[in-house]
Amino acid sequence: MNVTADFVYQLFSDIYYTKEFPVYTDRECSTTEAIQCLLKSFFTRKVTRRMADSKIVILSFGDLVHMALREPLQKRKYDTEVENATNLGRYMLWSHMDTGNKVHGMEFKTISRRPHQILTHHFLQGNTYYHVNKLESFDVVYIHKPSGLVFPFPLQPHKDSYDFVTRRATRLCWCLEHNVMPEAEPSWLCQYCEYVDLCPTPQRSVRGGFY
Repeated sequence: MNVTADFVYQLFSDIYYTKEFPVYTDRECSTTEAIQCLLKSFFTRKVTRRMADSKIVILSFGDLVHMALREPLQKRKYDTEVENATNLGRYMLWSHMDTGNKVHGMEFKTISRRPHQILTHHFLQGNTYYHVNKLESFDVVYIHKPSGLVFPFPLQPHKDSYDFVTRRATRLCWCLEHNVMPEAEPSWLCQYCEYVDLCPTPQRSVRGGFY
């Protein structure tokens, strides 16, 4: 028997879909939901589609790194999969930090291109975790897949950026609660979105297709 790509994709799906994903009410959202395109976050809650096979593989790489590091981190007095939340009045913003203790937190990111600084969306994520968990320091740690090299970047906390994310979280929760679609936020990420066919203004190339 020859192995097909579908067979291998299913292996990764079996790992990915056995994870326990948090279940939120319309008055709650995760940091990831607040940072990414709010319309995508809305559709993910209201429509729910299966993720593309290739994206499951990419996300599984990160999950496998987290699983491998869990025990060594715990031996060093770090908690893993740290869940916490902050009250936004009527709504709640959840933080799901890779690892941390009472003073220091870290996010591990597998990456294909060598980084020279913290990527914008990773900064917003780490900065939110820093503030929600009331930490003293935070690092975003990139694991460069082609070389195996590790690049830790200390995060410089920024309160205005945290407030920006909390405003987006409030907006998303309001839209979920009232079943009102937020505005689309077209970007190069449209090419990876499972809901691009539902989007009123996805980013397109000059040839008319998606990047």
